[in-house]
Amino acid sequence: MKSVFFKSLSSLFTFMVLLPLFLSNGLFAQNAGKFGFHGYMRSGFGVDGKGGPQDYFKAPNAEAKYRLGNETEAYIEALFKYTTKDNNKAVFDTNFRLAFVTPTSKSNDFITTTSVREAYVRMRGISKKKKTLAFWAGQRFYDRYDNHIIDFWFRDMSGFGGGFEDLVLNGKSLKLAVAFLGGSIDQLQSNGNVYPENNFIFNKTTIDVRLYRINLMGGELRLTGDFSKFSGDSLITNAGSLFVENSLGWSLGILHISKFEKGQNTFNIFYGSGAAENYKATIDQPLGIIYEPGDIIRVRDFKRFRVLNDIRINLNPRVSLMGILVYQQLNNGMNENNIMNWFTAGIRPLYHFNRYFSLVGEFGMDYTKQEGLLDGVLFKSTLAAQLSPHNKFLSRPALRAYITYACWSDAFMGMVAASSFPDQKYGLSVGIQMETWW
Repeated sequence: MKSVFFKSLSSLFTFMVLLPLFLSNGLFAQNAGKFGFHGYMRSGFGVDGKGGPQDYFKAPNAEAKYRLGNETEAYIEALFKYTTKDNNKAVFDTNFRLAFVTPTSKSNDFITTTSVREAYVRMRGISKKKKTLAFWAGQRFYDRYDNHIIDFWFRDMSGFGGGFEDLVLNGKSLKLAVAFLGGSIDQLQSNGNVYPENNFIFNKTTIDVRLYRINLMGGELRLTGDFSKFSGDSLITNAGSLFVENSLGWSLGILHISKFEKGQNTFNIFYGSGAAENYKATIDQPLGIIYEPGDIIRVRDFKRFRVLNDIRINLNPRVSLMGILVYQQLNNGMNENNIMNWFTAGIRPLYHFNRYFSLVGEFGMDYTKQEGLLDGVLFKSTLAAQLSPHNKFLSRPALRAYITYACWSDAFMGMVAASSFPDQKYGLSVGIQMETWW
């Protein structure tokens, strides 16, 4: 039965991937220009310094990891889009996105996961006075921001729901968006990885309000406000039953995005509490929680403060880079050891020998501290030879051959890349990878 199921699933996925090819070959010529096919894909293979399966290097209680030469899965997103326009120049978009993820470094201890990540309709231009105003409903990637080199989606309001956006308020640039969101529960996190086993994730109800296109200091200021309600739930884990209390919560966020001739800088400051503490449309398990049977998780005590700066620069035809700085303090609501600090600083520079060939480095440091428990540092570095179409930082597709080295504090021994280096404070991996989007 299991074999038949996976064969059927594989056939369905293959059909969905090949569908745009048939469309582009003229089988549905009457709909030419209405179909779109977009997506993202990464895959490769690596081994650790001992020749065994590659394990990734991530600091305990860090929200993300430096990803170059440090990804041990294949991940694919495929978006199918159908656009309808009428004589009044109104635009109606139907969107459907599939995702597929599977480990690439383990031969038999893995589960392949497939998910529907988006299924929504968006309508724009139906108001003659407010031509930019758009309405939407369904399941959607909604107002997401990430830092590429650590694949950290620091704001991700994706989920089921609906609302309006791009409502011009002052006749010029200031815009308003309002959404009613219910969260989106599947097995995949924002970055496409599968949630860790026994980690809880629950739906909540959120009203999300955004003001944007505010011109300030040579860039655009965006303001976010969320009010969330969670009705409580329970969870059965290997440690026994857990009870998650109901909660209200609110959050405020400020984003400033500066685009300049050679790149872009993004600054974000965020504070959230209770059911709205995580800048997401779902309630995810905070880091640092150690379960005991019968525990009560007090969502009302969750709090998170975070400051982030992300910069990307194409300095000249030879040199480009991206950098990241993050400081976060998290209260996970437990009675003891509930305060966690995470600081990360990293950079990925590229030196382009010519249009197609570049040498890539990635160097990152994570410091994490859980009050009364863990306190340590992880350093991770990667060198990669890369081929890509252009001599720019985000040129894709890219092919890479890499070598990665990491070292960490005594306190993290047995907690970083534990399957490869259970009793060491350093590790090495090598491999090849492709990454692309279209």
